[in-house]
Amino acid sequence: MLVMNLWFFTLAIVLLWWLFIVAKIHAFKFKNFSNHIKKVTNVLLFFLITLTLLWYSVILFSSSTSTKITNYNSYDVEQVNY
Repeated sequence: MLVMNLWFFTLAIVLLWWLFIVAKIHAFKFKNFSNHIKKVTNVLLFFLITLTLLWYSVILFSSSTSTKITNYNSYDVEQVNY
């Protein structure tokens, strides 16, 4: 399950970072149209770095906890009370 979660998250984050790179290229291309493009892309860069690291750590640390489920045999139960 851990490998599947990491694979899906990595695929999603690669697509998201690809969109960011396209936005950054367009920001350099159209930097003369607005004074705020560089500030917005820098804020978006730090936001994406933070989210990427945070969610990788959530996936890795949440998979380390496991719950042991005991299998109860139905023959051990003498009486069922409803």
